[in-house]
Amino acid sequence: MNITIAGYGFVGKAMEAYLQEVGSNVRIVDPALSKTNIRGTHPDGVVICVNTPALPDWSCDMSNVFDVINDTPYTIPILIKSTISVEGWAEIIQTYPRHVISFSPEFLRAETAIEDMLHTDTIYLGGGDVYFWTKVLQRKEKISNEFSYHPVKFITSDPSELILAKYFRNSFLATKVSFFNEVHELCESIGVNYKNVASLIADDNRIGDSHTRVTSERGFGGHCFPKDTQAILKTANNYGVALSVLYQAVHYNNNIRKGDT
Repeated sequence: MNITIAGYGFVGKAMEAYLQEVGSNVRIVDPALSKTNIRGTHPDGVVICVNTPALPDWSCDMSNVFDVINDTPYTIPILIKSTISVEGWAEIIQTYPRHVISFSPEFLRAETAIEDMLHTDTIYLGGGDVYFWTKVLQRKEKISNEFSYHPVKFITSDPSELILAKYFRNSFLATKVSFFNEVHELCESIGVNYKNVASLIADDNRIGDSHTRVTSERGFGGHCFPKDTQAILKTANNYGVALSVLYQAVHYNNNIRKGDT
């Protein structure tokens, strides 16, 4: 199977490694690498991994995704791995009714994206030609002394549900970071060892110790959490819903990242 990946950031590189592992021939299209376009690669399928940054009003910038779809013949199945908004998906469906477009959220850490993707055990898919992408992405079991890869489980759902799940997973973790930064502030004020307190809290397996580390930069930053929390807050606002808990977590984070508190 000839698969073209559009976008060669950490998601694109992770998808390249995974698709090569499952036996696909992979071509990369990225303006930073070459002037090759989608049509010139003659793909059987296209995976969109371009960036979708936050616009000044916090909405998700879909322009890079639209550029790829515009360059892809409508007969070629498309899989969007880029993070997109509910409004963005609705616009895609309305603007490109002849294209066969699926969505699959990624839950990769930027620093370990390739490793995360190669060892994933579940892939979520929705919309378009799910059967085609299930065939492309299925992995045969491999076990050796050095590594073991097992067949992945596919979970299908409506793309809008998958989009919200992606945003709210990251929003929950971002809120957890803000929560533990506040725990840190109280520990510092009282003169109690934060690490010991955090460890005792995280010992409850309903909570766990992920995202409890308080860094010198404070709060959450990085590639995903800021733009994803902003995007879902923008979506909620568009639908007249106040995500007050998340809003306060983002507001608090913005303050401590600026050194205002």
